[in-house]
Amino acid sequence: MTATRPDGSWLARTAGGLPRPYWFVWAGTVVNRLGQFVEPFLALYLVQGRGVSVTETGTVLASLGLGALVSQPLGGALADRIGRRATLVAGMVGSAAGLAALGLARQLWLVGLAAFAYGVVVDLYRPAVGALVADLVEPPDRTRAYALLYWAVNLGVSVSGVVGGVLALHGWWVLFVLDALTCLVFAVLIVRGVPETLPERASGDSGGYGRALRDRLLLALVGITLAGAVVYLQAYVTLPLSMRASGLTSADYGVAYAVNPLVIVFLQPLTLRALVAAPRVRVFVSSIVLLGLGFGLTALANSLWQYAATVVVWTLGEIAFNAVAPTIVADIAPPEQRGRYNGMLGLAYGAGAFLGPLLGTRAFAVSERLLWFGCTAVCLVAAGAASALGPGLRRREREGLRAD
Repeated sequence: MTATRPDGSWLARTAGGLPRPYWFVWAGTVVNRLGQFVEPFLALYLVQGRGVSVTETGTVLASLGLGALVSQPLGGALADRIGRRATLVAGMVGSAAGLAALGLARQLWLVGLAAFAYGVVVDLYRPAVGALVADLVEPPDRTRAYALLYWAVNLGVSVSGVVGGVLALHGWWVLFVLDALTCLVFAVLIVRGVPETLPERASGDSGGYGRALRDRLLLALVGITLAGAVVYLQAYVTLPLSMRASGLTSADYGVAYAVNPLVIVFLQPLTLRALVAAPRVRVFVSSIVLLGLGFGLTALANSLWQYAATVVVWTLGEIAFNAVAPTIVADIAPPEQRGRYNGMLGLAYGAGAFLGPLLGTRAFAVSERLLWFGCTAVCLVAAGAASALGPGLRRREREGLRAD
């Protein structure tokens, strides 16, 4: 790999110098996320399209979540064992098959089983993509590469939510078919344009998570990420409850939350140069502080525009966090274990998705201010921990640069 430092126009500085296989991954991500129709509309499909009760729908969604909890750690192990390219293709083909099974299942227990199976395969690709980008892209360009990939995800999601609602009017089966097809298109793009980048396994490497679990820097990052994920999940769980308590409607929540992908799509390319130029640990710490500040300000919001303004603040933190967190993991991971290190980070997101609703709703039931100021406190503690990791992260980064 030869890093090409982009200069000249804004476009060249933003997207220039990245290797050709990376753009196959980027294009596949856009296509796949443009077709992400089933998961956001699964609850509506079950209740409206299948006549399933709300309680039974909750059970099906919990089955999907349980499968998704193991998806990334499994994907990380596979990425380091059978290869990044093979795991990504297997995850996409498996997702297409899981969507087909979920759409064809009729008995409720089969729907639940299909949802669990789909959950297991749906995120297999994530650790493989994280490792693949680190393998393909030189260290100075990784923050930019991960940020552009995250921008691609949000570009697709911002469109799929609107398009999915329209397509559902023509039949729920359309969502399943198109979602599965975009998974297969992603797989084909990887087969056609991305080489296998898996390094040789080090002697004594059993292929398990032993070394990752003994890496204190990684475990600290997982803990910090878990704290951030628990706070971030409040955007889906308790933010709509808080807006309802302020006399706002579900439509108002939709407007406020739409600010999130719009800010990412329009502002992330403009902030990319600053994110790349700044020290990674400083950006990491600042991202967590912004996340906590944004959710803390929710305690003071009453009107729609005030809630929307808080979304802007924590979205800026989200942009910075998702640009540098995978870069830091790539810096500290041994090349042959990048899949497993990314799998550990993915486990933090999965655990956050489980704990966030439980902790958030309980805090909300006690006091709204307790919830939102508690989010700020959690993020400040996490930011302090991230700052304390700075010397260790920089030392490991230098060691990684010598290894690369």
